[in-house]
Amino acid sequence: MNNLQKSLFGLLAATLVIPVATAAEPSTLAKFTGSPSCASTSCHGGGTLHNESVIYERRDSHAVAQGVLAKGTSLRIAEALGIKDPTKAAQCTVCHAPMDNLAPGRLAAGVAPDRAVGCESCHGAAENWLRTHTRGDVTFQQLLGLGMTNLNDLYHRANNCVACHLNLDESIRAAGHPELYFEFDRQTFAQPPHFKDARPSLGPRLWLTGQAAALREVSWKLAEKTDPQLVLRWKALVWLLRKTEVGMKRVPESGGYAAMQKVADQLAGDASKGLWTKDQVARQIGVFVKSRGDFDPKGEKGELRRRAELLAPAIDRLWQSQRKAGAKAAPEFEKALDEIALLAKDQEDFDPAKFVASLERLEVAFSHVGS
Repeated sequence: MNNLQKSLFGLLAATLVIPVATAAEPSTLAKFTGSPSCASTSCHGGGTLHNESVIYERRDSHAVAQGVLAKGTSLRIAEALGIKDPTKAAQCTVCHAPMDNLAPGRLAAGVAPDRAVGCESCHGAAENWLRTHTRGDVTFQQLLGLGMTNLNDLYHRANNCVACHLNLDESIRAAGHPELYFEFDRQTFAQPPHFKDARPSLGPRLWLTGQAAALREVSWKLAEKTDPQLVLRWKALVWLLRKTEVGMKRVPESGGYAAMQKVADQLAGDASKGLWTKDQVARQIGVFVKSRGDFDPKGEKGELRRRAELLAPAIDRLWQSQRKAGAKAAPEFEKALDEIALLAKDQEDFDPAKFVASLERLEVAFSHVGS
């Protein structure tokens, strides 16, 4: 079993079964009822406010996660790894079709496994709560006790997502799999989501929780095995988080990976609950746009590129939260932001000097925002 599978099977044990019964035999655990059990027109397959399954099936990339395994890049990766059929290989289906990895007896009678990342991959095995979760006399805490995964808690939600959206076994990456990144805020709203969440400062909380969770996962992998490329990502995550008010106080500049794993996990939990004011978001953007001194062209190019690829989306997501909070459009700032994002994506020919010049223009543009 590779590291990704160990991580994911650990998460499955934590999130896809009834918490009080995780050590039980498979036959005693709640069974999976399949995504079709959620999709009737009287439930989540109906009209407005009851169309979650419709959004998932038509617009969510999770619904086609298994299908991509039989196409172009996936087939080339499989060939390089000596895998005959990636649609049936555990190295691939553990993320792309997780029900294929369930123990015998975990599927309800007559239910075929979801051929993608289905509803229960995130919400938990539904056998014990499927018929009660819409009842007004059943509380959310009772549903959690019946095995529903607590996705309302942003820390738990991040833990449910991060393994497949960040961890990648080195052999699979070397065979051509695109590198994975965990941008919790952007990825949450890119689907689009099939739920409504109007809680205050949701974007910044998702962003910071996700970055802390990413640092935790990278620290875990490095504690298992040294990887020079992953070290650069680790350093960039440490740098980014130390640019935040809470990170400066709590994230050390250096130290052991195991210790950093613990610090990052605690930060992720706290960040998921910490509220941001509009002024705090503006100050954080201000800190980020003034960071060109951390991109000395004489520095280590690989590390600077890793910083850039984290910085650009960080500023973007925080700015998007400002727009949602009522900030006016700022064309010059947004144009400069697009420019640094483009430069940050240039992995092979990243030019620190160009990035610094672009970041300086972004700083000037931000100084006029709201004036």
